[in-house]
Parts: sequence; C-alpha cells; structure tokens
Amino acid sequence: MKRYLNIPASRSGEEATADKMVSRPCDFISAFPVVLALAMLVGCSSPTVRFGYVATGQGIYAFRMDSHTGQGAMVFGSPFVTAIAPSTAASPSSIVIHPSKHFLYAANQNTNTISLFKINSTTGALTEMLPRTTLVTSSGVGLGPAVMTMDSSGSFLFVGNQITNDVWVYSIGASGALTFVSSAPLGAGPSGLTLTASGAFLYVPVPTFSAIYVFSVSSGTLTQVGSPLIVSGGVGQFGIDPAGHFLYIPNPSLNTVTVLLIQPDGTLVAGPGLFVTGTTPVAAATNASGAFLYVANAGSANLTQFQVDSTTGALTALTTSVAGTGSDPESILVDPDGKFIFVINARSNSVTEFTIKKDGTLVTTGNTLQLSTVPRSFAITR
Repeated sequence: MKRYLNIPASRSGEEATADKMVSRPCDFISAFPVVLALAMLVGCSSPTVRFGYVATGQGIYAFRMDSHTGQGAMVFGSPFVTAIAPSTAASPSSIVIHPSKHFLYAANQNTNTISLFKINSTTGALTEMLPRTTLVTSSGVGLGPAVMTMDSSGSFLFVGNQITNDVWVYSIGASGALTFVSSAPLGAGPSGLTLTASGAFLYVPVPTFSAIYVFSVSSGTLTQVGSPLIVSGGVGQFGIDPAGHFLYIPNPSLNTVTVLLIQPDGTLVAGPGLFVTGTTPVAAATNASGAFLYVANAGSANLTQFQVDSTTGALTALTTSVAGTGSDPESILVDPDGKFIFVINARSNSVTEFTIKKDGTLVTTGNTLQLSTVPRSFAITR
C-alpha cells in the first residue's frame, strides 16, 4: 500500500493527475490518498476527518477516517514503530488515545515498556516521545503488558500484565508523561480491562480461572473488592453500559452472554440470566446509550445483536440477520461518536466497519481496513 503514499520528486503521470484533481470537489478527492494529501497542502476543504490506529507486530498503522462514511486512507509513514535496535522494533499489543487527541500510548509486550507518541493533529502521523516508561519500580517489575485502558478524563492509564499477573496504574501528566501510582495482583493473566464510566470501578477478566476481579479506584489506587467471581462457561472481553448498571460477560464455552448487575459498591450479582449468542463469543460492547449490545463470535465469524432492557438488563435478540465479520473476530470498539462499530479480525488481518442504525441494528459500511499482518488493537480519535 505504501506505493500509493510515496510522492516522487519528479512530476510523474500520477502527480500530474493529482494536479488536475485538486480543483474538483473534496468528496471526490478523498477517495484517493495521494490527492487527499495534496488537497490538504493547498487548503482544500475536506470532510470531517478523525484518525484511526491499528497496533500490529510491524508497528502502528494510522488511517485518516472520514467520520461520515467510515472510509479510511492510510497515513504517510505507516507503520510507525518503536525502534529498539537499528533493525528491530517493539511489538505493540495494545494502544489507547488520550481524550485530548494529542497522545497515543502503546504497550510493548516484548520489551515491557509503554511508548508515548505525539499525534500530529493535521496529518495523524505519530512521533515517539522518549524516554519510554519501563515497568519497573522500587517494589517490583511488570512483565508482559498486553491490555490497557484509560479513564474518561485522561488522568490515569491502566496496564494489565500477562506474565507477572497484575494491573499497574499510572497518572498522566500535562506533557503525557506517566508516573507510577499503584499495582494490584491477579491470580493469572488478564485478557482485558473494563472501567465504569465514572472511573470508580475496574473489572478484570482472568480466563484461566473463568474469573472476574473487581477493584475500586481512588486517585489511581486499586483496592480489591471481595473475592474473584467465578463465571460458568468462561469469560471474554466485557461489555458495560454507560450508566454502570450492567456488565455483560461473553461465555466462549457455552455460546452465551451472562448479564451481571453492578451494585453501588462495585460488587457483582446475578442478573436476568444467560442469553444465546453465536459460536464462541469472545467480546461484547454496548452502543453509546447502552440500549443495544453487540457480541463478537469468533467461531461463527459474526456479531449477535441485542436490545437491552434498561431496567433489568435483560437481552432481546434483534430479529434482523446477524452481522458478518472477517475471520476470527476477537474484539469490538464502538465509535466514540456512536455511529460506527469496528471489529478486529485476527485471521483475515482486517478491521471491519458497521454503521449503527437508529433501531440498533448493524449494516456494513462496505469499508475495511485491510492489513498485511495481524491487528491486535484499534483506537480512534473522538
């Protein structure tokens, strides 16, 4: 794909074509990555654009995302890498974007570090800001950072380590720099981190024991709440409603999703029961209002769609056909603007997109971010 992004110094036929195109409407221009870049330079107005980022073993790929259509065009310079030697790069496993849209954080699982990148607000390009944060404190070492999340205010970064089996918390400074605050042990490696919208509680799935750890969060300090809750059928990546009333647990072994009720103290109690999904559900997410739930099924390569009872949390399967994904969908990200659903597909090396209709059902946008390597994490600016 890079051949479409490298603009030669000489006036090639492609560049001459671009010169003609810049005078046409920007909606037409946006379909061509080279021309879009030239249009930006000459000040041509373009559709509202945000930036999407995909973490892979080759580095972080950046895309200009049209917020109206969901169409993505790769940013010049992709993939952006964390160089650890002249010919070696760190392999980011998880990425998150700061609410300010100025910074992106990448967990480097093979070097036990966190990289901080500055986001170019015009182009979306990434520039790493050194030094990297090493997971080392006077009280211990964190190994295998694999999953991350951030509170809605951008004050704290949470990092789940799969080798040392723990969660670390960092405060985020005005410059984006990280300062260690606290850590908490787990019985085995975490597969995800889910915060309530208020940031008061953190829920951590531990698949080895089919368990859920609950922590209260106060100024970045983690305190375990009760004993881990064991869930039948396994635990995938959780979905949570924005009001913090319900937690949705995919059960890969049972092909169901469990609904749990979140109590005022953060503890979890049984909800209305189990609800049937597709084959091997591994991740769940609600829409922006919490009225609908979407579950990614790795075995059947599709999404199951539910309407949520706002009082009880009970799920009603939508009667429309399930939405098809790529091969082995493993995680879901809901667009911060509430318009799109993005699904990472491990075996087809892609991120597929769906539009959320007013009735909660999904329809494909026809857009796919296709890569040549396995996507591990996806993030998009607000």
